[in-house]
Amino acid sequence: MPKLPMKAISILSISSLVFFISLQTNAMHPINHGFQGAKPNCTYSIEIETTCAQSAETTDHVSVRFSDSKGDLIIVKHLNNPKLLYAPKGGSKHGGYGGFGRCAIDVFEASGPCMSSRVCYLYLKKVGSDDWRPGWVKVLHRQDGGHEVPVSYVFYFRTFVPENVWYGFDYCHSKGGLVPHVVSFDD
Repeated sequence: MPKLPMKAISILSISSLVFFISLQTNAMHPINHGFQGAKPNCTYSIEIETTCAQSAETTDHVSVRFSDSKGDLIIVKHLNNPKLLYAPKGGSKHGGYGGFGRCAIDVFEASGPCMSSRVCYLYLKKVGSDDWRPGWVKVLHRQDGGHEVPVSYVFYFRTFVPENVWYGFDYCHSKGGLVPHVVSFDD
């Protein structure tokens, strides 16, 4: 067997070491061949009920952010173009309806990364001075064929939303604290 010079043995040893380290690193970080790191987009419907309390409606700018436990996040900075799902008899069903009417249920559309688990985190933000009081909010996913299925908890607010702060629920990381709370986000 021929003798290899010390320099060649060192290079061979280092090359082998680098090869084995790269195998272990790649095993810890699987490669996503399907979407090259990007998730497909899905369409969601956000149903929001405004309570029947006096002055519960709003014309203020309303935003929503929601996520699943895996951290898939969708932010809608301005909920607009509502579809009125329900209004009481004599309620606002005419053109130009901006949403969030008293005793009404509105539906807004959003799109973003497909959630891989149930939406368990939802916050609302109201910019303006109206005393808006949502009753509940839920998120539905539009599947192929147009059929919608609920993909979230029902988030019960039933209180006036404070101005200019994110206000809502995080059931993903909650230890039983099911009351809405204010949080600060960089957005």
